[in-house]
Amino acid sequence: MRLSIILLFGVILAGCVPTADFKDLRAEVREVQADNRKLKAEQEQAVKTADLAKKLESLEAKVEGLRIAQQGFDQKLGELLRQADEASRRPEPPRGRESARIPGPAEAGEPKAPPSVEAPPKPSSAEPLAALAPTVVYNQAYNDYLKGNYDLAITGFEEFLKKFPGTSLTPHAQYWIGESYYNKNAYRQAIDAYGRVITNYPKSDKVAPALVKSGLAYAEMGNAAKAREFLNQVIERYPQSAEAALAKRRLADIK
Repeated sequence: MRLSIILLFGVILAGCVPTADFKDLRAEVREVQADNRKLKAEQEQAVKTADLAKKLESLEAKVEGLRIAQQGFDQKLGELLRQADEASRRPEPPRGRESARIPGPAEAGEPKAPPSVEAPPKPSSAEPLAALAPTVVYNQAYNDYLKGNYDLAITGFEEFLKKFPGTSLTPHAQYWIGESYYNKNAYRQAIDAYGRVITNYPKSDKVAPALVKSGLAYAEMGNAAKAREFLNQVIERYPQSAEAALAKRRLADIK
């Protein structure tokens, strides 16, 4: 009887050891599973971040492609307008036909009457050149900008602003003055030019680019506080724009 009790107690003890080990093993498995889930979540987040960065790069590439396409279109338009301008300056053919004849003997001794002078035609109320002139002047300056002749571009756009202060191209001309100065590394003058776009033409589609480039100009000058101020304005005022995406990227680089 006593031996049976001892054996039974031994069996119970023998059964307790694997049960405790099994509990520890299950706890370790749960910890590993939790770590695995955390790692997967971090990987998914990293993938999402990478995908977002790729999408932003793709969007910026598309914006750059559209900008280049627009420049090509502007060049073609400028050439067509230049040709139309030259055609409008050509003299018109004579309106009537006059037969050239040799005077007869009876007429040889007669005094010749002075040739009649035809009155110049009155200017038309809808002169084609007047309608084309703003675009022609603008495109001449823009072509200088594309060629890297920034001083000529600035002069041309300023002349455009003096002659045509109220056209749809006026804010664009002011913006390209800022871009010309920026490409010359004259950042203070560029900021002043961008500021006139922002202040004088608040509804123009060039306001967002002007804000971004103002921020970048301040960054080039070493004024990080002003740079962040302008870049944050773009993000707040135009959150879905390509300029806002660019501003976010540049903000991350400004210390």
